[in-house]
Amino acid sequence: MRLHSNDQIAPGHVLVMQSGEVLLCRLSELIYEPGDDSQTDMHVNPCDVAAARAMWFESKGAIQ
Repeated sequence: MRLHSNDQIAPGHVLVMQSGEVLLCRLSELIYEPGDDSQTDMHVNPCDVAAARAMWFESKGAIQ
């Protein structure tokens, strides 16, 4: 998964692009499902980059 900062995305929301599909939803509503996400792009507002990184890209035990 690749994380992108995009000021066109509303704060608190995320745009996920994967295999020609596009999903726009609230960042807090995403649920991780294991699998190959190497071709997935996640776009969030610049103010949400740290939260998205903590939720999806750092080991879960590191943030508490």
